[in-house]
Amino acid sequence: MSDPNQILQKTDTVNKLAGTLKRSSGQLNILIKDHVALSITLGSNIQLNIHDASILDGVGNNKSDKSLFDKLKTAQKLGEILNSNGLSISVLRKGKKAFTIGRDATPTISSILTGSDDIQIDSVTQTAKLGKDIIKKNNTDK
Repeated sequence: MSDPNQILQKTDTVNKLAGTLKRSSGQLNILIKDHVALSITLGSNIQLNIHDASILDGVGNNKSDKSLFDKLKTAQKLGEILNSNGLSISVLRKGKKAFTIGRDATPTISSILTGSDDIQIDSVTQTAKLGKDIIKKNNTDK
């Protein structure tokens, strides 16, 4: 089994990026065909609002992808790094919060699923729909 730290092996670089993000604020919209596909709001709680899953084209579609366990370990490590830097990332699907990683995560039951205090599933429904959106998009591109 691979070491989850390999993916985030450059912790110093990640910490520097986290520090930069913490001092930044504002919003960025990424458009595809004149429609907002992704909105990024910066601050101590970074929000990634995914309006169109095509922005994630190819995510999770690589045959060399790690197992679910390895992905959870990577997410746990990311959550720890974000938390130690006082940051959070909230992922939204079409304006509705799906999950939060980092400082603002206050998991209850989801800590049993993720094994982490730094990952919170805000909405099982929105998280599942986001996963289906990504899988559907990847399957239509084949």
